[in-house]
Amino acid sequence: MDRLEAMSLVLAVAEAGSLSAAARLRKAPLATVSRKVSELEAHLQTKLFNRSSRALELTDAGRSYIAASKRILADVAEAERAASGEYTTPRGDLTVSAPVALGRL
Repeated sequence: MDRLEAMSLVLAVAEAGSLSAAARLRKAPLATVSRKVSELEAHLQTKLFNRSSRALELTDAGRSYIAASKRILADVAEAERAASGEYTTPRGDLTVSAPVALGRL
């Protein structure tokens, strides 16, 4: 099991509010999303969501796991940007605006 992928998937489910909404956002089958969330819960030996036919609610363990996951995923993204040199080399377009009078001079 890829834990970073599972973390991002659980985060997507929590933010979307349902498994099916997260599956649509991630362009993944609902069965895959549900299975990966269940696998992560089995790995952690705790329930992250209370599921019913009408609602999907985070448990206390789920809330703390989501908070930790956000920090971890942000740190990983920051490390990847730093390693790829994103902060060392300027990229993109530079737009400068100036008054017309300055252009005439």
